[in-house]
Amino acid sequence: MNDLKATNVESLFGLMDEAIKLLQTEAELSYIEALSETLENLSFEGKAQQVEGLPSNEAIERLNSLYKKMNLEALDKEIIRKSIQLTFIKATKEDKLQMNHQMTPDTIAYLIAYFIGEIKKDKTEKLHVSDLAAGTGNLLNIVLAHLASRGNEVTAEAVDNDDLLISVAANSGSLMGLAEKIHYTHSDSLQELLIEPSDIMVSDFPIGYYPVNERAKNYKTAFSEGNSFAHFLMFEQNVNYLKESGWGVFIVPSDIFETDKTSVLMGWLKENVHIQAFLSLPADLFHKNGMKKSIIIVQKNGGKSIQAEQVLLGEIPDLKNAQKMQSFLDIFHNWSAKMI
Repeated sequence: MNDLKATNVESLFGLMDEAIKLLQTEAELSYIEALSETLENLSFEGKAQQVEGLPSNEAIERLNSLYKKMNLEALDKEIIRKSIQLTFIKATKEDKLQMNHQMTPDTIAYLIAYFIGEIKKDKTEKLHVSDLAAGTGNLLNIVLAHLASRGNEVTAEAVDNDDLLISVAANSGSLMGLAEKIHYTHSDSLQELLIEPSDIMVSDFPIGYYPVNERAKNYKTAFSEGNSFAHFLMFEQNVNYLKESGWGVFIVPSDIFETDKTSVLMGWLKENVHIQAFLSLPADLFHKNGMKKSIIIVQKNGGKSIQAEQVLLGEIPDLKNAQKMQSFLDIFHNWSAKMI
């Protein structure tokens, strides 16, 4: 790596990757552990920390030199976010992270940010946004940046049960200047949470069974026997922390209403929310794990909440097809203007 300072995503990622690999070797860490420590160092005055002689003095000197070259104070926050995203994608591959720990892709996060912008039309409104499965914070960061760029004053809650992921989220947020806007909590999101009710909840729900049956019993979407679906419980918990007439925009399995347990979820949904839209994401986004997903938009009952006369159902087109995407966005815009 040459001595030039980082100026773009490629050069910043190169420096981050070099620093992460050096820490990996020195401290015998996984890539994600070394990434977490790197972001912590960068947030902590941009200096490497030495614990019990590790990393070595020589490595500390090299790391500090790399941190200086990253030139973070002079870079656009979006360059920082995208570079961190690339390091996490590499961690996903190197450490073979499970599906529920993988990052929500930018394309989907930007789409959700657009939907929220169309639903929450008042650009002067103060908005509190939460993600109870925040992971590295990518989805939440993109939504907050979109709302803030329009003029909304935003605050947020980020909760995740994985200590490494929430550390990556918190330190990424710090480097992007979001530390004062977002409150980070390391917790099982299905426990009782000390967070403020939100205007908007966003989440890429973890999929699968929730192992703690004693806790699951507190939820109406729990199954009477055996382990319950984590994504059913998360749906209920997210709505619990929504304000009356607040909005939830969630990424869910496309077959969420097609299982033999669907009646449990549907019964609860009918009593608590209006389902306003259900939009299937392009299948090619999920070819690797075979789990096709959709975006569901709900509004909590109460306040000024009303059921849209026409629930928006359909397929989101290929995100790379600009003409079809623009046509779809126009349909969403017109629907939200009439229905919401």
